[in-house]
Amino acid sequence: ISTQDTSDKTLSNKRAKSINKQAHINIKANSDFGALHALTTLVQVITMPETATPTTNKWLIPKLTIQDKPRFKWRGLLIDSVRHFIPINTIKRQIDGMAAAKLNVFHWHLTDDQGWRFESKRYPKLHQLASDKLFYSQEEIKDLVHYASLRGIRVVPELDVPGHASAIAVAYPELMAENKPYAMERQWGVFEPLLDVSNANVYSFIDDLVSELTLLFPDNYLHIGGDEVNPKQWLNNDNIKQLMKNNKLKASDDLAHYFNVKVQKILTKHQRKMMGWDEIYQYHD
Repeated sequence: ISTQDTSDKTLSNKRAKSINKQAHINIKANSDFGALHALTTLVQVITMPETATPTTNKWLIPKLTIQDKPRFKWRGLLIDSVRHFIPINTIKRQIDGMAAAKLNVFHWHLTDDQGWRFESKRYPKLHQLASDKLFYSQEEIKDLVHYASLRGIRVVPELDVPGHASAIAVAYPELMAENKPYAMERQWGVFEPLLDVSNANVYSFIDDLVSELTLLFPDNYLHIGGDEVNPKQWLNNDNIKQLMKNNKLKASDDLAHYFNVKVQKILTKHQRKMMGWDEIYQYHD
């Protein structure tokens, strides 16, 4: 009896036969994760005969050969822990479900207008003032990343900038294009606070946070959000107007591109590849 799986499973059911002492299960894979997926497949095809009782301890495995590979390299699930905080044990249960379905990327949305969800050692006011005390400690994050890795799942964090920044504004309003007191946003929506693209401290802030995230998340990718930028604060800021003039930037989209290029350099410095929502691909001459 041969069960072969080069990476993932697509199962063709055949008549079930029991395995005796002379039978064998042969798994061939191109990677450790392929073997892991094959073992998951094996568990899923095991059945108990209708006549079995808890004391008979008899199981059936179909006689079959599986030869397969994944259709997509990136098989992901996004969880937004900002708008709806989810306890670590519940996320682990979701990861177990991902592993059973051969999903391999957990995209973790951790910052947004409505809250900041990871502990920052360098900027502690983020989780102290902008989380309602609902955030993940660095030890919890490391434990979850390890838990996911044992199941063949990568964890890609999302640090949402320059917009979706109300939580940052609550903790560090001096980094905003409009420096004023801010309150937590607890309603659904996209709000005005934007990081000040003309402020050098903003890029130091991002650099420091990326440095922290690289210690928590070993994956090569880091998601920067980059979407739904309301340019109102930018266009009312005199320093940003001067920046646009000095760099011949014609519109707010050009400002977003200017910002993204600088952020990409920061990520490259930390050996990370930049991801984002589709707006970050809007380039202008």
